[in-house]
Amino acid sequence: MTNKQRDILCSAVFLVFGTAMFYFSLGIAHKIESDVGSAYVPKFIAICILIVSSAKLLLTLRDHSASGKKKDAAQNDWLGGLGTIGLMMAYMLALQPVGFVLSSIAYLFAQIMLMSNRENRKPVLFAVISIALPIAVYGLFNYVIKMPLPRGILGF
Repeated sequence: MTNKQRDILCSAVFLVFGTAMFYFSLGIAHKIESDVGSAYVPKFIAICILIVSSAKLLLTLRDHSASGKKKDAAQNDWLGGLGTIGLMMAYMLALQPVGFVLSSIAYLFAQIMLMSNRENRKPVLFAVISIALPIAVYGLFNYVIKMPLPRGILGF
């Protein structure tokens, strides 16, 4: 399968997935009218999936370069994929006891380090991103949306 065929197939699969996700999120009932509600995040993610997969499909179809090449077997990063699954499982297990902020900082840093190569690895920058993003998300959920996230061992 060529890169172009793979990208078209992947975009089509995600278009179907995003459409199904949006459709099923319409059935989630609101318990409090003024609340953001439990259907907001699935709808938002479904719309993001639809936008990104549509953009990828359009870019793939408009690309007239040498995109018919076969994908190199060396480009397949099975270790990165398995590492991501392992990190997600560890994050899921650590979320309640450790808390959102600390587990998210550890997960993001490990995930970014796993996915970066030796040439573009910048641990200080990755650490700053890994600390700032979970704190910002925690503040957004706790103080703006008023939806607390798991506090964990340090109380935040």
